[in-house]
Amino acid sequence: MKNTNVNSLDRIQKAQSIGSVVTMISFILNVFVSRMNSLEFLTIPLIIVVSLTIAVSSYFLFQTVKHKEKINGFRKNMTAFMIRVIINVVLLVLMVI
Repeated sequence: MKNTNVNSLDRIQKAQSIGSVVTMISFILNVFVSRMNSLEFLTIPLIIVVSLTIAVSSYFLFQTVKHKEKINGFRKNMTAFMIRVIINVVLLVLMVI
């Protein structure tokens, strides 16, 4: 049986990588959607993806704080999740306005 703490740490590391890629793709798509009228149909799916990214990044931010003594570079992980949440909130606000 796998240790739940090790499983949580693996999930935090995977979320760090996947979250960075999703944030970057969302930002790039937002630029294209805002510039091209033919891509406006992507606005609602993009809002959903950004909202889910905010929720998941917040969840893993709390998981990082919960397991801070077991994570190497705890402050770096925490800062990365906080920056990702802030970027996605700003991106969401720009899409909604």
